[in-house]
Amino acid sequence: MVTIAKVAEHCGLSVATVSRVLNNNGPVKPATCEKVRRAIEELHYTPNQSARNLRRNESRIILALAPNFSNPYYSKILAGIGDLSQSLGYSVLICNTGSDEETERRFLELLESRRADGAIFLGCRKDVDWLARYAGQYPLVQCSEYVPGLAAPVVSVDNFAAARETVGHILSLGHTRIGMIGAANALISTELRKNGWRETLLAAGVEPRAEDYAEADGDYTFASGRLAAMRLLDRPDRPTAVFCVSDIIALSVIAAAQELGIRVPEELTVTGFDDVDYTTMFHPYLTTVAQPCCELGKRSLSVLLEHIEDPGKAPEQIHLPHTLTVRESSAAPNPN
Repeated sequence: MVTIAKVAEHCGLSVATVSRVLNNNGPVKPATCEKVRRAIEELHYTPNQSARNLRRNESRIILALAPNFSNPYYSKILAGIGDLSQSLGYSVLICNTGSDEETERRFLELLESRRADGAIFLGCRKDVDWLARYAGQYPLVQCSEYVPGLAAPVVSVDNFAAARETVGHILSLGHTRIGMIGAANALISTELRKNGWRETLLAAGVEPRAEDYAEADGDYTFASGRLAAMRLLDRPDRPTAVFCVSDIIALSVIAAAQELGIRVPEELTVTGFDDVDYTTMFHPYLTTVAQPCCELGKRSLSVLLEHIEDPGKAPEQIHLPHTLTVRESSAAPNPN
């Protein structure tokens, strides 16, 4: 096995000088660097990455905490994190937390024991207070969801602006009775999307009605969305359009409408949020807000690595662009 000492002997240099070249640490003459590089090639030297990590007090492991990585939204973000980490020589430990606080805490203990260099927290609830201790001591990025005021970077889309744009689109079609199906969870995106729905209606002179708002469960399940849709639609004075907090909920609304004999979009406009693959698997194709999921993952990792390199870097809130994608499920209200 070729060691760094053998490389140094081959070059006629000290081990310390060769180490500075390998680690790009300290001043070394260009000619010396070239001599070391030639020796590495000739001797087929491979650095001991584990030993280098130990010396640098780093693991080259990143935590990615997700509530449920079978959710297509989270799986695309995780794919983005994984793609970039591989090219940068990092490993990602994907942690399926089930939104359980004890599980989340247990994974973050890996930061305390230096078995991970930083963490990307997906699906973080807005009311989590215990996370402040970790954010103050370890590199941590909040992706998509976040705790307002937490001293940790945020990478997301502007959920409030996206909701306003979507509801504005529905209003522009001529709808005035616009309902919403949210979710019974403590995610900031749910709150911002609901606020966007409400404030856009008020700005247009339309008073949101309590009976036009319903909630699915906190995990956006299809079954709970269908039940919420039935409460919203199975009555004579139903809304003519429904803005949904997620695509899965929107698809469940379309299914419930079909069961009730309500045609989409002829008699009911339905919009979603996220633009997961299911949105164009059957007609009507869903009008929805497309989030750059893969890019959210990549950007989160880039920001995390910046904070690992510079622990004193001020946390920032980064909004990546969203796109309102208009498809078949939205149309002008039926005049009959």
